[in-house]
Amino acid sequence: MHTADNGRPIAKPLPRQLDAALLELFDCLHRTRNLSVAGAELGLSQPTVSRALARLRVMYGDPLFIRRPRGVTPTPLAEQLGPVVANALDALRATFERPRFDPGSEQRDFRVAMSDVGERLFLPRLMQHLATVAPKVQVRTVASTERLHEELGTGRIHLAVGYFGNLGKQLHQRRLFRENFVYVARQAHGAIRAPLRREQLREIAHVIGGPEGMEHARAVERVLAGSRVKARIALRVHSFLCVAPVVAATDLIGAIPSNLAALVVGHMPLQRLEPPVQLPGFDITMTWHRRYHDDPASQWLRETLLALFKAGVDPHPLSAAP
Repeated sequence: MHTADNGRPIAKPLPRQLDAALLELFDCLHRTRNLSVAGAELGLSQPTVSRALARLRVMYGDPLFIRRPRGVTPTPLAEQLGPVVANALDALRATFERPRFDPGSEQRDFRVAMSDVGERLFLPRLMQHLATVAPKVQVRTVASTERLHEELGTGRIHLAVGYFGNLGKQLHQRRLFRENFVYVARQAHGAIRAPLRREQLREIAHVIGGPEGMEHARAVERVLAGSRVKARIALRVHSFLCVAPVVAATDLIGAIPSNLAALVVGHMPLQRLEPPVQLPGFDITMTWHRRYHDDPASQWLRETLLALFKAGVDPHPLSAAP
């Protein structure tokens, strides 16, 4: 017996003349034992029922149903096939029923790509919500890599949350909110009094944060290094999370996302300052592969995130896979 790559035996091909309507007629005849009743139940004329029964007889090589004065009697083969055909039709009908996801009772493991800043901003609110409405749902965060597009496509990652730019085809993307950069400096900084002035950006040394290669971090550095500002950069770190502790302990200043600033200013001796020059903003989005677009559990997770951050949600998708 030949087997497929997954170890299952390769099934014998179905007869080319088989269609589900024939099996429905067989099942109806087996239940009703009457050609007229079966035709009426299926909305078929008597000649159509007779022709379909003739096709079934040829296909199975058996009379199947023998006429008698009041209806038909199934042959031994038809009696044997009756429950098998009924179960096959139930299984076939089930393929047309959209599965549902019940967060209150079902278990599901979601793998979500996000940065360390994303974990700090999103996870407390998300997990607090899940503990109440979806206690069996588990979330596993993973770092986004250059292979994010591929990992979304293979299913290793179900959803990516954060700033990712345009990841290409076959992906859907929806905005959670618009983010912008603000400055932080230590509260007792001797050279700074709000508002922050442009010339101070050149005079006071900076710490620059953000993952290497991420466009929103590079865009900020381009502005600060440009001819209008010429900021003095003393330190570069790979994460925005590192900026606040460094700034709180030194006379360096740094630009970080505003939502992160709102968190750290309340827990560290820091002051928040509006930038005296325009720094580029960026969209925080959800990104997912088209293979999960109609998956009920994945839809529920996306709707949950939209609800949690709806204050900054754009009701229109940024892009959609063809």
